[in-house]
Amino acid sequence: MRTPQPRLRAVAALVVAGTLAIAVTAAAQGLEPSPVRPVSDAAFRPVVVDRDSDRASIGLAPQPTLPLSASELEPIADSQAPTAPPDRPQPKLPEPKATVVTIAPVAPRPQLSSSGRHAISGRASWYCNYDNPSVPHSICHNAYPDGPGFDAYAAAGPGLRAALGSGWRNTVVSVCGRTCVDVKLVDWCKCTGGSVGTVKLIDLYQDVYARTGGSVTIRW
Repeated sequence: MRTPQPRLRAVAALVVAGTLAIAVTAAAQGLEPSPVRPVSDAAFRPVVVDRDSDRASIGLAPQPTLPLSASELEPIADSQAPTAPPDRPQPKLPEPKATVVTIAPVAPRPQLSSSGRHAISGRASWYCNYDNPSVPHSICHNAYPDGPGFDAYAAAGPGLRAALGSGWRNTVVSVCGRTCVDVKLVDWCKCTGGSVGTVKLIDLYQDVYARTGGSVTIRW
């Protein structure tokens, strides 16, 4: 068996040492970071895009310059076609039926007389002749009996009460017919029906009625 020569041994040692040196250097360089170099402003340049050229390359017309004129503006049309509104329904209503309504008689409104006082005209009737045997018997108000003298009392009908208002009771009014008599209203009456008409203003004591009669004007 032959042994290696001393020269070959030296060459092999040098090759191994060089390989190790190269590996160590490469590893050392890979671990060290490279320094950061700043970028100067001169390196930046504006980018100009030729839009008309790009549009021409794909077969489109050049883009119009803004602002557009009124002739170049086109309205956006509604995609829906106009349609007429549907007819409104016409329901059939039932035939109207006649209704009979009874309306109460309207009380006459008082008017202002030439003397500045209120006045109302209408019909009058009478009651209270308890002590007068010449006329049919009629009772009086329990607080105002028929005395031997002249009794100037009366009962107010619905029209007169409406004209005077809520404070009509114990009001003294002037009742004028053939003559004028001041009368105190001490009672109320419906004052409807009878031979003097359907609606009466006042029901007088018989003493007053004998002087005024049945057609009167009442003032207050």
